[in-house]
Amino acid sequence: MSRKRQSTKEHSPRVVRKTAGDDPPPLSKPLPPGSVRQSPLRKEVEVQAQKLIHEAGSTDAAKTAVEVAAEREHEPDFQEDHFAQRLGFASRAEMRAASKPISTADGDTWWATRLASDRWVVWNKNDLTATRTFSSLEDARRSLLAAAP
Repeated sequence: MSRKRQSTKEHSPRVVRKTAGDDPPPLSKPLPPGSVRQSPLRKEVEVQAQKLIHEAGSTDAAKTAVEVAAEREHEPDFQEDHFAQRLGFASRAEMRAASKPISTADGDTWWATRLASDRWVVWNKNDLTATRTFSSLEDARRSLLAAAP
C-alpha cells in the first residue's frame, strides 16, 4: 500500500485582482433637476417661456395658454378681418405679415402695422381704432411706451 505523501509545500492565500466593477470610473456630476446643458431655444424666447410658466403657475397651465393662443391665431376673427380690410389689406393674414409685435411694460401685446402709404398704426385686439398714424416704427413704439402708466 502506498501512502500518500503530504506536501510540504505551503499554499499562499489566494489574491483576487480587482475588476472594473469594484472601482468604476468616476461619473460626471449630475445636473440639478430641470436643467439642461444648452437650450435649443433662442435666449429671448426661453426667457419669455419662463415668464409664461411663472405667470401661469405651472408648466401645464403655460402649455394650455400657448395652445389656446395658437388656436386663436388660426381661427377666423370677424372684427380683425374687417379691421384689416379697413386698413387696406386683403386679409387678416396679410395685415399680420405687415405687422410687428410690441409688448408694453404692463404685458399687453400691441401690433404696429405698416400701411401702403408707408405710415404705421398701432392696435391690439381690444383697440381696433387705429386713429393715429406714425412716420416710423420707432415713433409708433414710442407712442405706446409714452402712453403706458
